[in-house]
Amino acid sequence: YASIRHAKPMCVGLNCALGAKQMAPFLERLSKVAECFVHVYANAGLPNAMGGYDDTPDDMAKDNYEFASKGLVNMIGGCCGSTPPHIKAIRAATRSCKPRPLPMVGQPKMWLSGLEDLVVEDQRNHLGLPFLNIGERCNIAGSLKFKRLIVNGKYAEAMDVAKQQVMDGAHVVDINLDDGMIDGKAAMEKFVKIAITEPDISKAPFMIDSSKFEILEAGIKWCQGKCVANSISLKGGEEEFIRHA
Repeated sequence: YASIRHAKPMCVGLNCALGAKQMAPFLERLSKVAECFVHVYANAGLPNAMGGYDDTPDDMAKDNYEFASKGLVNMIGGCCGSTPPHIKAIRAATRSCKPRPLPMVGQPKMWLSGLEDLVVEDQRNHLGLPFLNIGERCNIAGSLKFKRLIVNGKYAEAMDVAKQQVMDGAHVVDINLDDGMIDGKAAMEKFVKIAITEPDISKAPFMIDSSKFEILEAGIKWCQGKCVANSISLKGGEEEFIRHA
């Protein structure tokens, strides 16, 4: 949700892939954080060995009633394996349940995400003071070791640098590949493409760091979550600044 929150969706939800019973923990978590309406379209259970679906209309009605009775959803439907009788049974089971109330508008917050979400204001150091730990070792300007790995095309070893930072407690991983000896845009695309396939790295949000907008844009396009763009400038004038923003 954090990765699409900026679009201010009217409704967000889950559909397909799982049956209602298997969706329950994910729907509960989504319902707790979503600032908009929530929907769910579950399959009629998990697919069997023949590719069919075994949940009966009563099965789907029972499981979806759990969602509705707990106030987790605003809209319910059915996906793979569901039929008109399934939808009719869900309707009959949930018609007396109240829809999920929209949450109260809270204080503005900076909410980032990799594979896991991170609310910046909630981060604290060992003294309990606000503190965001940004790992800077994947920055060519700040690490000679990292620069050598990238210049020599040793991206697998460069991933170890990123992974170690997350293991050491970095909340955000900064990535800067601005250097005259390499193609910064191509290097950024390649690095981020590989990094997002490594869960030990991509669970943390990224900070795409460059003084060149085309490199920022290349990195952001491949980020799977809500990253930080560092940074855009007014040097080119207000119109260009707004276009970049």
